[in-house]
Amino acid sequence: MEKEVSVVEALKGFMSEMRDWETAFRDEQMSLIDAEKNTSDCDKKYELELKKVLTRFSVSDERSWARLVDLGCGSPPTYDPERDVINKPVQEGKNYAVVVEQMARLKAVYKFVLKDTGNGWLIVKKETKSGDKWKKTAL
Repeated sequence: MEKEVSVVEALKGFMSEMRDWETAFRDEQMSLIDAEKNTSDCDKKYELELKKVLTRFSVSDERSWARLVDLGCGSPPTYDPERDVINKPVQEGKNYAVVVEQMARLKAVYKFVLKDTGNGWLIVKKETKSGDKWKKTAL
């Protein structure tokens, strides 16, 4: 039970920081666009911020970190631990899988797989449910 709580807390931490990152990025970017200003410095700033979040909460992986290439942001944000339904973690070998049901936007269903590094839980991968199959996707 203690491990399950730690897994959920790690995932909520990631979701909170991603929500805050996406909201701040969107707000700053839209402000620049509305003022007809260049957004490239803003993009660089938020790319660095996103890399910090990904480094803190996940294992470096080309597919998982693909969001660094395409800095998508929207309203409402992709992640929100207060809005979305976070299901009970299920052990898969040494890792835990947590299904999250998005309650806004496309109402997607995600599965996060986390592993214990000895220094805390890190996200190994995120998958999106497509029909009855899981497909690996970017964080």
